[in-house]
Amino acid sequence: MIRSAPLATAGLRLFQVALVALFCVAGQAFSCDIPKDLSALQAQVLKNINAERKAAGLSSLKMSTKLERAAQDHACDNADRKSYSHEGSDGSTLKTRLRRVGYGFRTAAENTGRGFGTGTKVVAFWMGSPGHRANILLGKLRDVGIGIAVSDSPDSKLHWVVDFGR
Repeated sequence: MIRSAPLATAGLRLFQVALVALFCVAGQAFSCDIPKDLSALQAQVLKNINAERKAAGLSSLKMSTKLERAAQDHACDNADRKSYSHEGSDGSTLKTRLRRVGYGFRTAAENTGRGFGTGTKVVAFWMGSPGHRANILLGKLRDVGIGIAVSDSPDSKLHWVVDFGR
């Protein structure tokens, strides 16, 4: 978890919004609404994932800016399509998206979701799904990136993407 002074948190939030906006514009032609509490939601997801890993005797994951970029781009794409697909609107796969952001990997996995108002709820859902649970508890992993976007009204649902890697 990142702990910052209020001004540093505001600066970090502004940087995240600018980075996501820039990447979404540079990456693909779709709009992207970011939740106002993006950092808090990401921290919730990371805390819950690492708690599950600790309970299973596994090491904690650390945030990767490259994985975060890939996850955020895909969350924006899914929100634009009101989807929770693992395939991008351009036909991209997880491997394609990780290469696109320059993340070299030996192992990679991805969880997606749509809805779920909190990071706690989405991680609980993933832990109840055998495939998603296996991704979270994959022992080879070291890094994580968490992307969250909001679909347009009237839908206005959160779209979650977590990219894992090593």
